[in-house]
Amino acid sequence: MFIGEFHHQVDGKGRIAVPAQLRRGLEPGSVIAIGLERRLVISPPVEWQATVDQYRMALQGGPEQRRFMRQLYASARPVELDGQGRLLLDSQHRHHAQIADRAVFVGVSDVVELVGEGIWAAEQADFNPELFTELADRINQTNKSFPAP
Repeated sequence: MFIGEFHHQVDGKGRIAVPAQLRRGLEPGSVIAIGLERRLVISPPVEWQATVDQYRMALQGGPEQRRFMRQLYASARPVELDGQGRLLLDSQHRHHAQIADRAVFVGVSDVVELVGEGIWAAEQADFNPELFTELADRINQTNKSFPAP
């Protein structure tokens, strides 16, 4: 399980150190791809396969589904860490997640999200305990199996 929030510097070559707490769960075969809400998503092999399985049927769907799948697969790259535990972010990924000189890793259960620090800061600026409760209540109304923290 991936949990926590980690702020890291991106070097001039586009490399960023993956936090050790998260790196432990990233097995060989992990994949990084564009995600929703201007995030990058780093998936261990099992989670990437679940994503592939979830959308496999979409290939037989309509043009929107096929376009989504093309973009997802085109953006996917194997996670390759150097000897210092750094990940090289290509320009497409940095642009998508608005990553400049700093980025934030967020453990989100079975995957890790990576986003530019500016986006993260803007989202956190108006986040408070009341909003957290409101969001939990809305999710609980939609999905009765979601346990409130």
